[in-house]
Amino acid sequence: MSSPADRTNKVTQLGYWIVWSMVCIFLNVSIGGGIYGSTLCLAWVIGLWIVTDLKNQGVQTGLVFLVILFAISLTAGGLIKGTDTALRIWDLPTAETGNRTFQELGKILLVILGTLSLKNIPHRIFESLVFWIPVGIAGISVITYISGDGNTYDLLRFNIPSLGSSNTSGYCFAISLLMAHFSWGKTTDNTIRLLIITVTLVLGAALLATVSRGAVLQYIAGLLAFTKRKSQAFVGIAAIIATIVLLFPNIAEYLQRLLSLLDLQALQQEGTGGGRIFIWKSLIGSLLSAGPWHFFFGFSPGSISLRLPGAGGSLVQFSAHSLYVDILYSFGIIGATIGAYWMLKISRKILKSSPRDPWRNLQWGLFVILFFGGVFDSYIVTAQLLWLSCVVLAILHVNSPQEYQKLRA
Repeated sequence: MSSPADRTNKVTQLGYWIVWSMVCIFLNVSIGGGIYGSTLCLAWVIGLWIVTDLKNQGVQTGLVFLVILFAISLTAGGLIKGTDTALRIWDLPTAETGNRTFQELGKILLVILGTLSLKNIPHRIFESLVFWIPVGIAGISVITYISGDGNTYDLLRFNIPSLGSSNTSGYCFAISLLMAHFSWGKTTDNTIRLLIITVTLVLGAALLATVSRGAVLQYIAGLLAFTKRKSQAFVGIAAIIATIVLLFPNIAEYLQRLLSLLDLQALQQEGTGGGRIFIWKSLIGSLLSAGPWHFFFGFSPGSISLRLPGAGGSLVQFSAHSLYVDILYSFGIIGATIGAYWMLKISRKILKSSPRDPWRNLQWGLFVILFFGGVFDSYIVTAQLLWLSCVVLAILHVNSPQEYQKLRA
């Protein structure tokens, strides 16, 4: 039986993580240079993890050093012009282009180190984060809607400015909805369940209002992977949509726009930001024609700069609009192989977990959201959402409570 001091310590730990997540959500303001409030919060957690590890022989710190060294080496390999020893970064025409390489590499390192620092925290903290993150995201959605600041990217599409575009906001809503569904099964308290229902309706309305095909697909696929009752899941989705339409009459305008976007030919329009197929074909073609060196090492992160001819040459894309194409172009076949190995390892780990493990369904759902999200964009390394990516990736590494206790013993 735990002592009062132990219980107080547990409450203090939970309170710390709740405050941390709320700061990441509500104070995620841009500081400059691609750094946000949540970036500093994530760096704080990583720093504390390293300091704590140094007090305990520094085993994990050695792993951190190796990860950083490997990422820098792979990036340097991409910056080299074939067999030439001159680094391409010195030949870039502007300092801004060069800075993108270091910014993108920095985001990748933050995601890796942040995941390592979070993956072994106790289950009760993960349960707390999974409950409070949807509450916070729903709260900031309501505040944004009331303030009238929810259309900074597109007048007809809803987004949270501190979360990025409508697509990245939709990605965040999809993850938050799945977390809310998980929390529903972890409680029998009617007050808490009423709160979860309210949060689900708000997040569902926000997701539809983003008019993001990718985000809606991610949510539906993640929900079907999460629940064992597929038919009931479809009925539930229909009920949520019907309730939202009744509560928010103007949502019908967003639904009409969403249905108009079902024309997948928009993916191939070269002159728009959604011309993904054109972008993918151009980047992959460039990689394959660049020679064996870049085929293996890529061109380094932040090196994408593609001018779209359909926009009169005025629109330049700095994103592959696909995590998989981004990894392949930036890190070559070596990076793509590492990414594929990680996905295979995580999927096998989830498959081997006990069907009675409550975390198994959440892990499957989040994994499917990440998988489909990677098709449409590099959401996982979006600067505003690095903290959320680390939480989700850490959850994918969570062991069952029994295995966790063995590791801690």
